[in-house]
Amino acid sequence: MGAKNYLYATVVTMLLFAIVDLLWLPRSNVRVSPLNWPEIAVVALCLLAAALVSWICSRRLRKDDSRMAQFVRRASDFLQSLALVAAAFVPMVISTTIFMYMASATERPFADPTLASIDMWLGFDWQQFLYATNNRILAPVLSFAYHALGPQLPLVLLLHAAARRNDRALEFVALLAVSSVFTGVAMAFIPAEGAYAYFKPAADQFSHFTAKAGMWHYETLTALRSGQPFDLVIIKSDGLVTFPSYHTALGIMIISALRYYRWLFWPVGCLNAVMIVSTLPEGGHHLIDVVAGAMVGIASILVVRKIGSYDRGKAFTAPAAVRLPGA
Repeated sequence: MGAKNYLYATVVTMLLFAIVDLLWLPRSNVRVSPLNWPEIAVVALCLLAAALVSWICSRRLRKDDSRMAQFVRRASDFLQSLALVAAAFVPMVISTTIFMYMASATERPFADPTLASIDMWLGFDWQQFLYATNNRILAPVLSFAYHALGPQLPLVLLLHAAARRNDRALEFVALLAVSSVFTGVAMAFIPAEGAYAYFKPAADQFSHFTAKAGMWHYETLTALRSGQPFDLVIIKSDGLVTFPSYHTALGIMIISALRYYRWLFWPVGCLNAVMIVSTLPEGGHHLIDVVAGAMVGIASILVVRKIGSYDRGKAFTAPAAVRLPGA
């Protein structure tokens, strides 16, 4: 039941985002560029071709026990798993990306003053932390860990597909879907520009981090908030989520997804622990962003595990009759 439940959860989430997108787009300055359609068509054709090739190989070679046939069947199974996962993953990414851009195209004031004051209440000084980490040894390590998160997402999906574990791959996609709901709601109600834009540190204060540390999203965010028409090209989209830190949420979810592979779990776990620290100076997040991101990651894991263990048959089984005393 687990794999089906994960797939249902992803599809339902995608449909909810799609409905909101369709209702919100006519009222938003965000426009889905026509440049997206050829890219989407190519992806759809590739998925159909992969599914067709896999199906043909499975039928043709199902009774062939030669080594070559076994190799082709394994490759076919891998291709089939990739097609299945991509068919769930790609529409979900499209619908959530459109939503995130529309949520960012708001005139509501940024919440950074409040977020920074919460940090101070927690005893955390972002500017002092930036100063402490901006050195020739620590800053490059933190920058590397921060940007190493991106390749981990396809790595997890490819690893599960290679192991022919569609249930694990779909569980991870469901994690992405559920966490997108939490993140989308939070960023819609609490817009933020980020610590770099708020504190405006001088260039020499982050000289050992990347040139656009914490600010690569800012030009797009400013354009969205200007009220002028904005043409969204999904393959060129930027990560706009500041509160909560989605890097933190994704890092935690990737660690959870790799719990089946001990040889990879610990090194990636250590790398992502460093990455979460790096979200402050390299990602430009407030500490409360990171705390909220951790809560999103953990909550998503708990929800998806509950979804995976849900049994419709048991859920709708009538309880046994209770025998009353003296009956």
